[in-house]
Amino acid sequence: MSALTRREWVAGLGLGTAALGFGAWMRHRQAPVEMGDTTAAAASAAGIALPPLTPIPSPIHTTDGRTLSNADIGGRFVVLNFWAPWCPPCVREMPDIDGFARSEAGRNALVIGLAIDEQPAIDKFLAAHPVSYPISILGYAGLAWARRLSNDPNVALPFTAVFDRSQQLAQHKFGATNAAELADWVHPS
Repeated sequence: MSALTRREWVAGLGLGTAALGFGAWMRHRQAPVEMGDTTAAAASAAGIALPPLTPIPSPIHTTDGRTLSNADIGGRFVVLNFWAPWCPPCVREMPDIDGFARSEAGRNALVIGLAIDEQPAIDKFLAAHPVSYPISILGYAGLAWARRLSNDPNVALPFTAVFDRSQQLAQHKFGATNAAELADWVHPS
């Protein structure tokens, strides 16, 4: 077998780079907002019982020592933000989410940050970048919860899900969000 010519090498490298770029674009493009729980529908059809899709499927413990359950929602919108300290878009969106959480404190919405990493990494990050909203450490297993909320097996971070006052999934988004977008979801015109 003969050695590749320079032209063949450059063409192969170009095609490989284009394929990687296309793959990255496909993975990070913003998916349309989908409603409902198709995972539960498929499980039901197969005779498998899943717990109800609620903002907080079981009590969760926050880094500040609180325990949150569905009783804490009190008829408010619930914004779940899945993030990780190693995720640059997650870190960039946090100040905006924090501003939104402070403006809604005790009123229309409860923001909960759901960290996808291990406790030492989250503690170190939050010591340097504190936020006013509760953070719960889910670890990497939290991706399964995000996947169920998004109806997409390729969940990327950051990921935000919003439940309305009746605890129904109302919105979800792959990628960074901001205070204005969250306000539009919580205060629709």
